[in-house]
Amino acid sequence: MQLTALLQQLYRKSFGKMTGHLLFMDGSLCLADAEDMVQEAFTSAAATWARGVPEQPEAWLYAAVRNMSRRRHARKPTIIPLTHLPSAPAPESPPENGDLELLRLLFACMHAKFPPKVQLITALRYVFGLQVQQIGELLGMEADSVSKVLYRQRQQLRAGDIAFRSGFVWWSAEKVQLALKALYIIFTEGWKIMDEALCEDALSLTRETIRRARVHVSDAKALYALMLFQLSRWEARTGSMGELLELEQQDRRAWDRDMIRVAADYLKQAAVAEGESPYHFEASIAWFHTTANSFAETPWLQIAGLYRQLAAVAPSPFVSLSHAIALYFAGQARAAMDMLDALQADPFMRHHHLLQATLARICADGGDVPGALKHYRKALQGKPTPGEAAFIRKKIGALLGNGLSC
Repeated sequence: MQLTALLQQLYRKSFGKMTGHLLFMDGSLCLADAEDMVQEAFTSAAATWARGVPEQPEAWLYAAVRNMSRRRHARKPTIIPLTHLPSAPAPESPPENGDLELLRLLFACMHAKFPPKVQLITALRYVFGLQVQQIGELLGMEADSVSKVLYRQRQQLRAGDIAFRSGFVWWSAEKVQLALKALYIIFTEGWKIMDEALCEDALSLTRETIRRARVHVSDAKALYALMLFQLSRWEARTGSMGELLELEQQDRRAWDRDMIRVAADYLKQAAVAEGESPYHFEASIAWFHTTANSFAETPWLQIAGLYRQLAAVAPSPFVSLSHAIALYFAGQARAAMDMLDALQADPFMRHHHLLQATLARICADGGDVPGALKHYRKALQGKPTPGEAAFIRKKIGALLGNGLSC
């Protein structure tokens, strides 16, 4: 693996955990200063590793940030570590309780002094190490706007610490809900860009939330079930060449049935509590998909009903799109097209690749090849991921009858 690719992989995987580890070991650090130390460690690695990558790159990075922390302590000998130990020997490898430290950092980001969107941006940047451009795309913001939010927040953080000592309120309903939203977004992004490690990070932190939280535990269990249902199809969602496969093309024999059973158990536990969150509805929809014997036997009308309920508690154009798709496969094409027509009138959705690809599929099913080609080409002009773009080009090639893209 090339050095740049290795550093990018480690940055995404370890940035938040290293930041959380520093804050856990040194209660006097503020979030912005800890981030600076981690950033400096990666900068040092880029220069040092050019002469040779160490055998344990992640351990090297942890050692680097711990050395920085010790030097800082030497300059300020009165600082007392959060662990209340007179001295804390630096481990030679990443901490075993990294998930807990990362979850603590996530909850610390959910600070009441900042608006919810700022809290979410903070978590996506500091906890999961997402780049500004990624955050902007996930939240529907310009990258420049995200940068400005982070800059203003860093100035506030230096003036008033929001680190661990003020961040642990496991029974705060608002904190738990925001944390679950962040985890949902991260999992969705990992699923979209086919980053299994990102999905697994979200999964492990959701499991840790179930263990630690005092409120909204049923919501966390429903979200955990949803993630497991999705991950059960991971190996089957791509073909032998790594290409994306539609749900009806996936080999259901390759779905992880043990994972589906575990997910169903968590969904059952989540249903015991009063009230249903959006995660309950989405997990129930995923349950119907993963337990259907075939695509043709999928209970589309029931799924459409769940999307209707989901839209009542968490309306969004993407929920409406999924609702329309379920109606279409349930044989209610007219109702589906009415919803899709409404989405085409939405300034944000009319150019979205998912809407255009859906319209293309419906045209193709009806034998309207020119219409299908028009919508697939519009989809390519949106912002599909590389995998989605390759999928769309393959569809165009198939419609042209030559198996090639146009």
